[in-house]
Amino acid sequence: MMKRLLLILAFAMAIGLTVDAQRRITPVLPNAQNTSAKDESKKMEGVMQYIDAQGNKMLIDTISGREVPDTAEVKKTVGYICPKWHEVSVGVNIWDPVMRCFGNSYGGGEAWVELSMYNRFKPTLAVGFGSADDTPDDGNYNYKSSTALYGKIGINYNFFYKSDPRYQAYIGLHYGFTNFSYDITATLRPGYWDENEPYEVPSQTSTVGYGELQVGLRVAVYKNFSLGWALKYHFIMHESATEYGQPWYIPGYGTRGASFTGAINLSYSFKLDKSKPAVPVVE
Repeated sequence: MMKRLLLILAFAMAIGLTVDAQRRITPVLPNAQNTSAKDESKKMEGVMQYIDAQGNKMLIDTISGREVPDTAEVKKTVGYICPKWHEVSVGVNIWDPVMRCFGNSYGGGEAWVELSMYNRFKPTLAVGFGSADDTPDDGNYNYKSSTALYGKIGINYNFFYKSDPRYQAYIGLHYGFTNFSYDITATLRPGYWDENEPYEVPSQTSTVGYGELQVGLRVAVYKNFSLGWALKYHFIMHESATEYGQPWYIPGYGTRGASFTGAINLSYSFKLDKSKPAVPVVE
């Protein structure tokens, strides 16, 4: 009888331990899974997944604009926040007209178009015209060039390609080319009879190719309209020989003695890929 009681007691204790162990272990797993799923769901709210040109996945908080870590692995993602074919901008450079208002005797106008790739690389094409009609205050000659066209082609590099596309800081390298004609009319000093003697240089034609290095800023001022400033450094790469010396003014370049000039750009941008909004990444 005693043995039966002991066996029954041992069996009851074994069942009690098993139930207690299940009571401690089994409910934890579902709760942990549910909590993990809820936490992950909360993390994904307001988050946009973006895949760049190299296939790197980026998770962007659409409210703050910050990059959030991958839920599987915390890592720093390097990529572009703008699509490859980002936008096309068209603009005008009003530097020469402004300088004309301040007394310059030369200049013209320029229009340009720019393709933005990833908001980083920006091939550009520009066309313009220029002319000069100058008589120095202390000189006895007049330099006059007819209105001539010029063209430029090059590329700009935007240092702020990971920031808000409305703000740009760039450096650019361009090649310019022009063909133009010019005339020089001089007045010789009085001779024996105290009479001025005019002297005319036959009309000359020149072809010039030059390089243009520039650094600039561009800021959006209203919707897709932007305003920009740039400092340009010019250098002559090749030019045709002329019989009566080198030209003083070169369309699109400026005067021969001044390597530096500026630009004031007004532009309007057309978005090319509207399916992938550009969201600033703050690292």
